[in-house]
Amino acid sequence: MANMVKNSHRRPKHYKTLLVNFFGLPREVLLDLPRLVMLGNSRMVVENHRGLLEYTEETVRIKTAHNGEIRVTGKGLNLLYMVKEELGLAGRFLRIDLPEGEE
Repeated sequence: MANMVKNSHRRPKHYKTLLVNFFGLPREVLLDLPRLVMLGNSRMVVENHRGLLEYTEETVRIKTAHNGEIRVTGKGLNLLYMVKEELGLAGRFLRIDLPEGEE
């Protein structure tokens, strides 16, 4: 019985992965993965976020699906905009830490 319960939790992600691979769909959309678009080291767009965890001029922590976070460290960081699933950052990016374990 325990195996049935464990497998039932894995199936939705497994099926989503199969759909992504079969139809050639964007992984970030179907699997709730964050997508970062960098413009040099001074502008960034983060898609598929779940909100801010911390926001200062030196550190921005962005929540992602599956209890992950993206940490941006830099100087003069500024939130340009934030809408439901996309946000824009500006400043001088020195380091970007990505969530572990996400595909």
